[in-house]
Amino acid sequence: MMRTRRSLSIGPRSIRILVALVLVGTGIASAAPAHASDGAAPRAVIVEAASSDAAARSVESVGGTVDLSLPIIAAVAAHVSDDGIAALGANPTLHVTPDAAMHPTGDSFDASVLDPQVAAINPGATWSSDAGRGVGIALVDTGVADTPDLNGSRLVRSPDFSGEGDGIDHYGHGTFMAGLIAGDGTASRGGPTRHLGVAPGATLVSVKVAEADGSSSLSRVIAGIGWAVTNRDTYDIGVLNLSFGLDAPMPYRQNPLDAAAEAAWASGITVVASAGNNGDKGVTSPGDDPYVITVGATDTRGTATTNDDTIPTWSGRERSQGHAKPDVVAPGVSLVSLRAPGSTIDVQHPTARVDAAYFRGTGTSMSTAVVSGAAAVLLSHHGNATPDDVKGALVDSAVQIGRQAGAIDLAAADNAVARSDWWQHFQVAFDGLDRGLEKGMPWTASRWTDDTWAASRWTASRWTASRWTASRWTTLEWSASRWTASRWTASRWTASRWTASRWTASRWTSDLWVSQSWG
Repeated sequence: MMRTRRSLSIGPRSIRILVALVLVGTGIASAAPAHASDGAAPRAVIVEAASSDAAARSVESVGGTVDLSLPIIAAVAAHVSDDGIAALGANPTLHVTPDAAMHPTGDSFDASVLDPQVAAINPGATWSSDAGRGVGIALVDTGVADTPDLNGSRLVRSPDFSGEGDGIDHYGHGTFMAGLIAGDGTASRGGPTRHLGVAPGATLVSVKVAEADGSSSLSRVIAGIGWAVTNRDTYDIGVLNLSFGLDAPMPYRQNPLDAAAEAAWASGITVVASAGNNGDKGVTSPGDDPYVITVGATDTRGTATTNDDTIPTWSGRERSQGHAKPDVVAPGVSLVSLRAPGSTIDVQHPTARVDAAYFRGTGTSMSTAVVSGAAAVLLSHHGNATPDDVKGALVDSAVQIGRQAGAIDLAAADNAVARSDWWQHFQVAFDGLDRGLEKGMPWTASRWTDDTWAASRWTASRWTASRWTASRWTTLEWSASRWTASRWTASRWTASRWTASRWTASRWTSDLWVSQSWG
């Protein structure tokens, strides 16, 4: 069933934050910018303003170079000198954030073969190789390699935000996620095990943001999310998979990555994010955002039943800001999915290969991909569903595992009875469109019907262009008084903030990962 969706545009927001970005599924972590000194090279920053154009003009006015436009948060990525950063910081209408770099750290793979991922989520008697047809899933990741399991028109490549320009996965992580989401098992047809994704009929929209060594940046990730939002109608994007996390110890409402994820949610895209692999140390962003579907991992022990399932100690979890995370859990230990031959992780972990076309790995990244596939299947059956609907159905029908979040049950979710409390009420992380979005997304209680979920909510009267005009995004809410220059003076950018001691190797070593884990 093909869904229709209104076209929306996202206005500006203003925030600044010092972050370390980690790709959960690969252990991609942040490294420090160069040590500040006199005559230092320009720094990579994100500059937010009333619009992307205004941000670009401000950067150029201080001699900086604009690298990338980020309209989803009314910003640009740029390189600016220390003096230029100080000048921008003195302007109360601008907000400057270090553009955190991402680099790979410890990965681990194992040689045990367990392939329970589809059976373990109870796809139901009606599930078939057409599951998810008509739904696009945007995968913001390292790209996707050419593979027979994603052939023809089911694989769409966005413009390449990584800088490599080819859209191909040279690292190996994105291809693995793509197989879990939408692989159709072509390469394993006739073998002892058919390696299928959860939504093998869906369209996989690959948004490449990382290079062959896994490196990327916060701005590239935000740009990739923005592209998915902008092009959601063209490719009928209903799901956004974010198998990475931002290690940011601040409220979600002050986090630009959470803001981008919520902008996608408000536009009607179901956002699925990983809980991270930090165990009880907490959940990474944007998985910390109360709106998105945050996914932790289960160890299925190779069976389709849940009565022997456990939750690994490394699966991220926390209760903060009034909400518990993750929302659900899904298979995440020793999953088999697509291999990217010759990619970085393929070369580094030859024992993880399964035949010629497949690979195995562990982590909440994998669990996230499984749930993204499940969300696509639900959307293919409930074409009018809101993101809140999809989340509500998955959470309500989940099978409790111990005292933690429940394991998803796809068949039960597909038959869930809609309830009004699926409508989420939280403060948003981006500037609200009007008072109706100060605490909650624009879903209305009138939408609840059991047969279609939300049959009435996408009417033109609710989503007119006037709701998304620039006039609704006034500077009042993010006035200079909230972000005064004194908070972000040049003293904040001193050499002491960027020394190696702040970004030691111990922060990102392989001891963040457990045996049988990559991610």
